[in-house]
Amino acid sequence: MSDREKLNEARVLFDRGEYTEARKLLEEIATKDPTIRINILSALIGVLDHVSENDKLLAVANEGIEVSALAGNNTMRSYFLGKKCLFLMSNLSMMIYRQKNLILSARVFEWIGFSLERDKKEYQAIGEERKKLEEEIDLSLATVIEEVECDPDHDFRGHQFSTIGDAYSSKYLTDKLDFQEGGKFKSKIANLHVVGRWNLDRYLYGRDTRHKIDQSRDNCIKYFERSIEEFGLAGKKPEQAHSIYNLAAKMQLFNRFRRAKKLLVEARAMAESINEKRLLDKIIKL
Repeated sequence: MSDREKLNEARVLFDRGEYTEARKLLEEIATKDPTIRINILSALIGVLDHVSENDKLLAVANEGIEVSALAGNNTMRSYFLGKKCLFLMSNLSMMIYRQKNLILSARVFEWIGFSLERDKKEYQAIGEERKKLEEEIDLSLATVIEEVECDPDHDFRGHQFSTIGDAYSSKYLTDKLDFQEGGKFKSKIANLHVVGRWNLDRYLYGRDTRHKIDQSRDNCIKYFERSIEEFGLAGKKPEQAHSIYNLAAKMQLFNRFRRAKKLLVEARAMAESINEKRLLDKIIKL
């Protein structure tokens, strides 16, 4: 089987939801042809585990940027740059989580501070590394947005707007974790069901922080709505249905359950009309 035949077979397997088998085929291809390599790398992003294999995904995105640039394919370079933003956001989230753990006691009892000197040094080192990472994410995301706004391809715009929406939802969660303040009283309030259900936990943050978090949420919604519109203009019903489903998931994350339910019904109806089995399996399992 030639490299191109393996790639085509991997796509068939992916469409059937056989991701493990698709991945095996993709990893067997050792071609140096940039066009085929770009397609392999974009397919690998779809089959790798986005929870446990973030470092590998980041490596794939970096290679994709490099190969696309060498091939003069600016569209795919921008695509891989968008994916890289997502994977960098995962790294940022882990950094913030580690920083929070290093000052866990101090968040409840301010007089405690750091338990060990090495914890303090690690906290400071993470802070310096984090600053560089945040600057890279902001610059990359701004570049992706600028480039997609100039691209006339509705299908590509749909995919990029989905990626941008995902980036902002990650930013929403990261900011909530980053700016969360400790204390017994606030912790008890934050854990109350009614507080989360009606988004009252936002008032546990300062006004400027609330604005920043709300901005990430609103941008996430805006770009997913644009993604749905672009896939509609491109006549890409399967992608449009998936984008509607993803927006429903985001609405659930934001505790906007009424709209989430409405979007889920819409996604299911569209998926049934075109027999989009992969999406229907996801919805049925909810």
